Amino acid sequence: MKTLATNIKTKLIASDFDFKQSPKLRACLEVSSTDIVTALFTVKNELVYLQHYTFKPNEKIDEVFDHLLQSEAFFSQGYASVYISISNALYTVVPSSLFQADDKEKWLAYNHVIRGEDMVLSDDINSTDSKCVYAINQKLKVLVDQTFPNNHIKHKSTCITESLSGVASKTHKTCLVHVGSDSFDVALYDKERTFFNTFEYQSTEDFLYFILAALEQNKLAVDETEIVIAGEIEAQSALYDTLKEYFPKLKFAVHHKTIVLNNNFAKLPNHFYYSLFNLYLCAL
Repeated sequence: MKTLATNIKTKLIASDFDFKQSPKLRACLEVSSTDIVTALFTVKNELVYLQHYTFKPNEKIDEVFDHLLQSEAFFSQGYASVYISISNALYTVVPSSLFQADDKEKWLAYNHVIRGEDMVLSDDINSTDSKCVYAINQKLKVLVDQTFPNNHIKHKSTCITESLSGVASKTHKTCLVHVGSDSFDVALYDKERTFFNTFEYQSTEDFLYFILAALEQNKLAVDETEIVIAGEIEAQSALYDTLKEYFPKLKFAVHHKTIVLNNNFAKLPNHFYYSLFNLYLCAL
């Protein structure tokens, strides 16, 4: 039997938490090619459970999910509701006026190769009157449906887009940079979303290049654009130091005040798990 190496990056559990509370809790999962984050919220929007697993990119996501299903108590519970975010670069955005459900594979195929193991889903993006069309591993989708029959799946870009008006500057154009393990999202906002894309990076030079290219492509001046940083990026890191050097208007995102973080959860930096929290807010 193949051995899967998953590591726990973050583990926070409320002192009075018990899985017996599960039927009254709302569950959120964020799934990417290198990370699975699980979280539980009470009906009062308090975060009481957070576990962040990492694994190697060459591991098959359905096998990783199945491994956690067999070994972690989180995956064997029944929850009041379950919301799942798919984080990958296999997505495209289509105006609602042009979209027809039967054509979603065609829309995605314009920009991406649809692999044999993938199926295509779509989300409503209400703030832009558009649809996010994206791929999900078919075996993973079957496992998710079997494990959590009451699940609701969205693409990460949908949840981030819906959050943009809340983080936008009132005086400047806004560039949200959402950082993941091996990729990051760039969203430009000027009264509405004007650009959204996901980039893979291996160095700080890659990171800086793609942000500058996105600004230049959309004719946004560096000194007139506020850069908002979100995701698991440390304030003491080479990535953040690079941003400070090039962008005079720079700040960290702050999680929405609806989310309640008490005790050890309050120690999380405000910009951490931004997309996970916005998945939860999209569900409310």
